[in-house]
Amino acid sequence: MSKKKDILEAALKLFTENGVRATSTKSIASEAETSEALIFKHFGTKEKLLEEIIKQGYQEATKIISNYLKDQNGLEYILKIIEVPRVLVDSHPDFWKMQHKIIALNLLSQKYHDIFMKPSREKLTVAFSKLQYENPILEAELLLIYIDGIWKRFASQQLDSTTESALTELVQQKYKNKV
Repeated sequence: MSKKKDILEAALKLFTENGVRATSTKSIASEAETSEALIFKHFGTKEKLLEEIIKQGYQEATKIISNYLKDQNGLEYILKIIEVPRVLVDSHPDFWKMQHKIIALNLLSQKYHDIFMKPSREKLTVAFSKLQYENPILEAELLLIYIDGIWKRFASQQLDSTTESALTELVQQKYKNKV
């Protein structure tokens, strides 16, 4: 494993456990079994290191979502996107736990998340339009608010998988019944 990857993994672990502000580059270096100098050589600052973790996390999430929602449209897209919070959190739990902890106070984290969610908003609006919902923009926004809340609760372990599954089925059923 490369030292750069070791640093990224150590930083993610410590940011998740302790938060970004409470994590020093010294503690990251210790966890990665390297020097602080090497952290600064690869990333320049702790903020740039955090940005790289966020960037890589969302790149991975984009690949997962692209494959998961591939060739879906209309009702199928709506039903599948309801499952996305579980799929994402299961795929990379530490990243999503870290995101949950920092997103409210970190503009960079918010920016990457907004960029990540933008295509979903657009596709949901089109899907709700095709299904002749009275206000497709608001329907899309409502479902995205639900999705945002569910991933945060799941990532922070405030929601067990049984309850999450039941909620997913309940929301999916509401949309199936509408058609």
